[in-house]
Amino acid sequence: MSEDEILLNVKNLHAYYPSRKGLIKAVRDVSFTVKSGECLGVLGESGCGKSSMALSLVGLFNRMAKFAAGAAKSPGLLKEFEKEEEERAGTRGQVVFRGHDLLQLDNEDLVKIRGKEISMIPQGLTHALNPQYSVGMQTGEPLEIHDENVRLLGMKKKVLDFLDLVRLADSETRYIMDPGSFSGGEAQRILIAMALISGPYLVIADEPTSALDVTIQRQIMNVLQMIKEDFDVSIILISHDAGVIAELSDRVAVMYAGRMMEIGAAVQMFHHPSHPYTMGLMSSFPTIAMMRMRAGGKRPTLRGIRGEPPDMTELPSGCPFHPRCDYCIDICKTEFPEFREVETDHWVSCHRYEDL
Repeated sequence: MSEDEILLNVKNLHAYYPSRKGLIKAVRDVSFTVKSGECLGVLGESGCGKSSMALSLVGLFNRMAKFAAGAAKSPGLLKEFEKEEEERAGTRGQVVFRGHDLLQLDNEDLVKIRGKEISMIPQGLTHALNPQYSVGMQTGEPLEIHDENVRLLGMKKKVLDFLDLVRLADSETRYIMDPGSFSGGEAQRILIAMALISGPYLVIADEPTSALDVTIQRQIMNVLQMIKEDFDVSIILISHDAGVIAELSDRVAVMYAGRMMEIGAAVQMFHHPSHPYTMGLMSSFPTIAMMRMRAGGKRPTLRGIRGEPPDMTELPSGCPFHPRCDYCIDICKTEFPEFREVETDHWVSCHRYEDL
């Protein structure tokens, strides 16, 4: 992969925040790249650090960490513990976007990039839109912030164009309505329009279909597919649903307990998964063969992954997956494995591949 192709280069990213139970190591030593025009899917169980990583990329994680530090303080906690948690909370590493390390920028410079060059479609439809303002005003807010020459009529026209683009019905009439008047699927369309309206280079979509029923999920997937095909934009698609990731992604990164376990082309990842966790994930999802068995009156069984994900405040030593891994050996319990290239551009963090 040439340097000219790389839009985003994340190196050794860490993101921690305090809780009353201890320091939550949400993202640990994560590295990956995103090329211009590609869709990188980030797949993993809920709670593995996907959303924390997304917040880190747009410079919002530290704000959340400070809020968590305040919430974690309690008369029952030792002062030494509180001090240690606050000192280690936040982000470190590198997030190099178009030649700039976003983690080194101050808030004023970040605001110039966030919402204009990098946009985010957030998780959680119920609190992503402000109930006090109309959807038209909120959709046009990125233009108002980043384009000092924008005029009200011009902004309204562009907002309507983008609401029509994401197929929001009767957009001109509903421009002045508040978010409470819209369904979950419609709210998701509004958030997608908001993310695209300033012409970003990179869009981060955090669980864009998770709160929607199956029919609406299909509609949102169609909108995202249209964006991928018609816009010159890179996408980081975050989901715990392998079907969503498989449909849109060019490459896939698999996360577990705050770490990247495997990264490779989507075809390689879904047809030839190499990490035991990835193999377990793929065997946990229903297949066409299983559906045919059910249609024939048989009861197919999903294999799943034994055990439970680790407590993010008390992570196991070595590879965090080793307590659940069928291939675990002694070194897995003490040392985290390095990334190794098992095929061209297919990287795996597992001691099984040490001899490659």
